[in-house]
Amino acid sequence: MKNIVKNFQLSFLQYFVFKLLAFLVLVSSISFAGTTGKITGKVVDQETGEPVVGANVVVEGTYLGAAADLDGFYSISNVPPGTYRLVVSAVGYQKTIIENVLVKIDLTTRVDVKLSSSVVQLNQEVVVTSQRPMVQKDLTSTSVTISSDDIRMMPVESIGQIVNLQAGVIDGHFRGGRSNDVAYLIDGVAVTDPFNGGFTVEVENSSIRQMEVITGTFNAEYGQALSGVVNIVTEGGSDKFRATFTSYAGNFITSHTDIFRNLDKADRIAQKNFQLTLSGPIRPINNLYFFVTGRYFDNIGHLYGKRVYNVTDDVPFFPNPMDKTVWIPRNTGDGAFVPMNPYTKYSANGKLTYALPELAVTYSIFWDKTKNKYYDHYFSWTPDGIMTHYGDDWIQSLQFTHYPSSSTYQTLKFTANYYHFKGYLYEDLFDPRYVNPRRGIAISNYTFRSGGNQGGRYDRHTKTLIGQWSLASQLSKEHKIGLGVEGRLYDIYNHSMDLVNLTEGQLDSLGNEIFTPGYPDKGTISDQGSHIEYSRYPVEASAYIQDKMEYDIMIINVGLRFDYFNSKAKLPADKRNPTRNPNFPGANQWTDASAKMQFSPRLGASFPITDQGIIRFSYGHFFKIPAFENLYQNPDFIVRPGNSLNSIIGNPDLNAEKNVIYEIGLQQVLFEDVAINASVYYRDIRNWLGMEIVNTYEGFKYARFINRDYANVRGFIVTLDKRFSNYFSAKLDYTYQIAEGNASDPYSVYNKNQTNPPIEETKTVVPLDWDQRHTLNLTVNVGVPGDWTAGFLFQYGSGMPYTEDVRVSKGVRFENGGKKPSYYNVDLRADKIFRIFGLNINTYLMVYNLFDIKNEFGVYATTGRANVDLNTQYAGDIIGLNTIQEYINNPAMYSTPREVRLGIGFEF
Repeated sequence: MKNIVKNFQLSFLQYFVFKLLAFLVLVSSISFAGTTGKITGKVVDQETGEPVVGANVVVEGTYLGAAADLDGFYSISNVPPGTYRLVVSAVGYQKTIIENVLVKIDLTTRVDVKLSSSVVQLNQEVVVTSQRPMVQKDLTSTSVTISSDDIRMMPVESIGQIVNLQAGVIDGHFRGGRSNDVAYLIDGVAVTDPFNGGFTVEVENSSIRQMEVITGTFNAEYGQALSGVVNIVTEGGSDKFRATFTSYAGNFITSHTDIFRNLDKADRIAQKNFQLTLSGPIRPINNLYFFVTGRYFDNIGHLYGKRVYNVTDDVPFFPNPMDKTVWIPRNTGDGAFVPMNPYTKYSANGKLTYALPELAVTYSIFWDKTKNKYYDHYFSWTPDGIMTHYGDDWIQSLQFTHYPSSSTYQTLKFTANYYHFKGYLYEDLFDPRYVNPRRGIAISNYTFRSGGNQGGRYDRHTKTLIGQWSLASQLSKEHKIGLGVEGRLYDIYNHSMDLVNLTEGQLDSLGNEIFTPGYPDKGTISDQGSHIEYSRYPVEASAYIQDKMEYDIMIINVGLRFDYFNSKAKLPADKRNPTRNPNFPGANQWTDASAKMQFSPRLGASFPITDQGIIRFSYGHFFKIPAFENLYQNPDFIVRPGNSLNSIIGNPDLNAEKNVIYEIGLQQVLFEDVAINASVYYRDIRNWLGMEIVNTYEGFKYARFINRDYANVRGFIVTLDKRFSNYFSAKLDYTYQIAEGNASDPYSVYNKNQTNPPIEETKTVVPLDWDQRHTLNLTVNVGVPGDWTAGFLFQYGSGMPYTEDVRVSKGVRFENGGKKPSYYNVDLRADKIFRIFGLNINTYLMVYNLFDIKNEFGVYATTGRANVDLNTQYAGDIIGLNTIQEYINNPAMYSTPREVRLGIGFEF
């Protein structure tokens, strides 16, 4: 095993230090996420209305501030998101404190101040509570800001759950796009794994200061995203020491035990969670603050298998020699129930900040380690045969922020990311517990596997070095200019192999096949197994310029972005000769993949139509490089011989995927604490990743990734938002959307050619797999903050499409012509806070799927339901094995059953 898996000699710390030194000479990629907001306003004399020139406006607890100009105007940039107090003072005037000033990511908070010049009361302070506007006038596209207070009241515990509650988001798909079309950022650093587009390191809810979910167009500072951006800013330390500890335990409580095996007998504590958070100053050093949180989470899962067979079992039964019609089971399992989707996570986030009047230095670290399994229905009666997956992710960043003036700041940031994933059943490839891959194969389409194990294994990592520089300056009252450059160096490593029998076909003295575990030669792709290993070192660079123009009659965001990408790879000169056969054109010839460059214009504007309403429009071009696994798959360009299509080759010369977005929106206050937000949008997606079939000169064929797929999405969203008052708040959003394209899956062409005869490629647009026409989210919070609260979440979604069996559709195949059942769900969170000797004790209850609704996410093509398959009428039960209905009842095709969690938290 030691000779198989690559031995990394450099530690992550060594990699970070030495590689970073070399990288500093290069500015070479993707995103410059906004992590701060701005406070502006006007300071005037309360009696005369004249501007108070030179008035000092300071954000309490920070070095941030500004002086009012000749018009009384002030502007404070680079304010971290959160709620603050503004201290306003001027000679001859009372000091005035404005409380409850909320700053949002990338947005402007307007705070106008009136100072009293009463001589008698000069030594007294005037305290005023800021009234937050219901309409955000500088919002030029659809964006939602979620604060830490909002998150604490929600029945959610992950970023993914929060994101899926936003209008236009359907199971991770933003406005009809593919799930990997979204950029996730933490403190301005992308945490999307470029290898597959997945979300990697996930910060804990307690670490989130504010979270911005952009589902419309986005400014030029954001890149490598087609559909949307999730921008998270984490907590930092402060002058006050704070400590919290939370813990909860929970389990699944359901009446659907006919589907969800063993949940009526399972451990009453299926989930365990412990989390500790500490923050505050580091004495005796002034201006040095820390924040750190750690979490342990363990979930047994709700999907169980039954150990009817052990891995070493094989033929499921043999005939009774006395009666050939009776079959005797040949299993050795103990019948115990085994969890098949357990998940364990360790995580830690930390931040160290040293703040001076003109310079702030911040070091951040994010880490998580995961261990989990994915349910495989085929292995339900041999549950010990499925592999385990491991993740170990790190992000470290060092940021310098310089404030040459109150209106200008620049940021220099260096980041190192390390994502490591591996999976196997047993760590040692030659573990004697492995069995022949052919052992235990099921004998019909409706029987579980009777022994055997998953023999695949993989080990891959993505290392990224990032350098960023950005500058923002409030050049005038109307213009704020932002510009930046960023560079990335990648180190991609992927190693995968299949367990094979090195002595296949050889028999022992008893006539049994001899099993010798091993793996194919490197560079092998065959029916028996594959073995692929490669490293690649692509680079990215980007630059942007953005101008935010704020006038009384309009606000305009205009920007331009430049992106550069080089896969640093070669490909065969002639795609019909991928093996570079010397007998055909392109023999032994390579060509370099070309560098990809594009400019992306972005424009957004908002116009007031009343003193409490605005209309907005936005337009932009957005690009994203396809996932690296699609660029580098099958790096040796191996085509398996034969007449069938059984080979896929990556394409390092892929172009960027492109999306053009148009949006018109409206914000309007309806009542004092109720506002409406509506938008209409259209998306034109081109150069989406797809495949083509290539016929080689040798008479073989393979599938190759190209930019060929297309989609268009149109829809409208209406959101009603009631601010918390009279003991309750509510938010209702409705989305109507049509998402159509020629293919939902980039592998669609390849998959359609696996049937006999092959399915004809789609020559028109059809509903995409996530085309949910009607989506409704309702959130209601009631209670007395600081004492007790209860939050309810209701979700509804109309049925998503599926492709009906041709026998149902009368011999004509209509891709995604059927509709699955609708989805609806209710979640609950209730909190009660006690105060004992200065200690806040929070007890809480969370219930997911409150009414234990059995939503059908997966369906059979013959019925459109999860519990009936008409194909079974042509099959019968096999005595001694599982019944057909046992196989049909696949719990993974349903939503998670009711889950109840009880928790307690301590804060001091």
